[in-house]
Amino acid sequence: MAKVVSVRLKVYGRVQGVGFRPFVYRLATALNLKGYVLNSSGSVEILLQGERENIEEFQKRLIKESPPLSVIDRVEREEIDAPTYSDFTITPSRKDEGFVFISPDIAVCEDCLREMRNPEDRRYRYPFINCTNCGPRYTIIEDMPYDRDKTTMKKFKMCRLCKAEYEDPLSRRFHAQPNSCFDCGPSLWIEGIKTQDIFKKIAELIKDGKILAIKGLGGFHIACDATNNEAVKTLRERKKRPHKPFALMMKDIEMVKKYCYVTPKEEKVLTSPQSPIVLLRIKDIQDISPEVAPHNKYLGVMLPYTPYHYLMFDFLDVPLVMTSANFSDSPVIKDNSDAKERLSDIVDFYVLHDRDIRHRVDDSVVFVEGGDLQFIRRARGYAPDPVKLPIKVKPSLALGPELKNTFTLAKGDIAIPSPHIGDLKNQETLDVFEDTIMEYIRLFRIEPDVLISDMHPAYMTTELAKKFKNYVEIKKVQHHKAHIYSLLLDIGYTDSVIGFAFDGTGYGEDGKIWGGEVFVGSIKGLKRALHFEYFPIAGGDSAVMNPRRIALSYLHTYFPDYTDRIKHKFSDFEFKLVKKMVEEGRVFHTSSLGRIFDLVSSLIDIRDSITYEAQAAIELEMAATESQHTKFYDFDIKDGIIEIKSIVEGILKDKESKEKSYIARKFHNTIVEIIKDVAEDLYRETGLKTVGFSGGVFQNRLLLSLAKRELEKMGFNVLIHRHVPTNDGGISLGQLVGAME
Repeated sequence: MAKVVSVRLKVYGRVQGVGFRPFVYRLATALNLKGYVLNSSGSVEILLQGERENIEEFQKRLIKESPPLSVIDRVEREEIDAPTYSDFTITPSRKDEGFVFISPDIAVCEDCLREMRNPEDRRYRYPFINCTNCGPRYTIIEDMPYDRDKTTMKKFKMCRLCKAEYEDPLSRRFHAQPNSCFDCGPSLWIEGIKTQDIFKKIAELIKDGKILAIKGLGGFHIACDATNNEAVKTLRERKKRPHKPFALMMKDIEMVKKYCYVTPKEEKVLTSPQSPIVLLRIKDIQDISPEVAPHNKYLGVMLPYTPYHYLMFDFLDVPLVMTSANFSDSPVIKDNSDAKERLSDIVDFYVLHDRDIRHRVDDSVVFVEGGDLQFIRRARGYAPDPVKLPIKVKPSLALGPELKNTFTLAKGDIAIPSPHIGDLKNQETLDVFEDTIMEYIRLFRIEPDVLISDMHPAYMTTELAKKFKNYVEIKKVQHHKAHIYSLLLDIGYTDSVIGFAFDGTGYGEDGKIWGGEVFVGSIKGLKRALHFEYFPIAGGDSAVMNPRRIALSYLHTYFPDYTDRIKHKFSDFEFKLVKKMVEEGRVFHTSSLGRIFDLVSSLIDIRDSITYEAQAAIELEMAATESQHTKFYDFDIKDGIIEIKSIVEGILKDKESKEKSYIARKFHNTIVEIIKDVAEDLYRETGLKTVGFSGGVFQNRLLLSLAKRELEKMGFNVLIHRHVPTNDGGISLGQLVGAME
């Protein structure tokens, strides 16, 4: 008779709320093993009792066959003395020390959709159908371990049938915390309207040109018919959003392909459980209002991801505008009462439900370039998934930047970036920022010993860090170094690299505004090797919103005879004021490549003022894609300074006879040539053949693809982001180097 042994396994990772315990139960019973499985705050604990051969087989299959939404970080094993067990059971959760991974919210699965479409099923057309493989997770969690009574579903008492599923280890709904049905679950309604078929009525309102607020998984959307030009224009007027593109939701992948080019990788991302907004190149705009994405060659598209999205599209055959219900990059609205109070001047009707959202989460936004997934906004579907670090850090909280804020909580080799918060420019966003930090600390049970902030003295995060200087260690990491550190931590790269950090704004170590920086080094330290030359800008933030002021500041400094040629862009007062500020030195100096893009955009009459961040640069990129030539402007690199005067001189000359698209492409080609020359020079100096790109400028798909392709042809290994955005949304991850052990 084979000897019976007892083994305790502790499984760490995303292993709660993903059907892990019923999987363990089925696997253990199939292998004739006794014992138990339970959730604890820090792991899933499994005690196995049986023949050693079966236990070894269990452990192999545990890794190989784990549920699709689970992520096993590590498994700890020890042989123990244990009492004899007569069967294998799933036992109640236990609260202990340590943090556990929390699953992000994910799209409704195919099994649930089949049931929802089956007239014989008791959940036929049930708008909140879910199971252990899909549905809300992070947005409903109130505490860990992840059990029903620690979620916002606790107020809904399960009926007899739902309770039976919940308690059956062989059911797909075993311990599915949001499990419910028509008899015992949340309700969906249109405020102020009684109707026999709510989804048919929603469709009628949309077809009638109405604008709706629709409560989703992590917050509210504002929706209207994307093919109704008047409805879209009205939404822009009411939301005070003149140009920034609206996201769209389309019925299915066939509808998406009607309007957009879709690569196999883009289709895979669109239809994934994460179901993000994907930026897709327009094939034929057809009946979609040009007001959806003015002056843009891409549409931001997502597919339905909640059951009620699918039920709405049963009665709709047009794309919907589905934009976040927020204001000026503030956090998305999540509560019914808040929506009714704050959206009353924007929407005509409210589609509400009574499943409370504990943690707001906006839609993720991504694009695929060269087969690589790139984040613009990391939120629903991805956050709060952790990032495995190639280093060990003290328990720490990195506060992130002011714009596109995320923070990151970390301990050891695990970092947990927050979802996208927004721009920390008002008290409301700051309140959400602080509340979310406290929730992270409570849920993940990491008490930070180190706080890391940006160096900018005026950032709200810098002020927040000061408040805690008597309680925890405070560190500061320069913005652009944090960009490169973020890239290295993101992809787990610990060797030295030539790092290009190109963006719009960041406080430099010399007190000037950086943004066109090249570094050499590793996560142990970075040295600024080169940068774009400083140039003056008059007007502070107002200049950023008005690229014509950047153009006038530059021309009045370096090409004063040319200034009268752009006088028509200004009022007489503004023109004289900007010139006077430049003459008196009331300017700030910057090396920002983002501002150089703004400068060029205004110089060639593409965009003189903006209504959303990076609009001038985006429209310059759109123009550049209309030309395929390979010419570039002359430029000079002297003593570590990348000079741009000859570039501007060439642009002014070309403006006399060349199309905007020609100049825009030539400028993009020039930046690629600069990157190539700098990389080659630094290779000769350092021997480094690895280059990294980070910073918001690398959201420019044309620039990214050209630069990456050219450097790879030269034999360079090119590193780009994988798990966090290249823009400021990835900064907090990079700040963690300030807490390295």
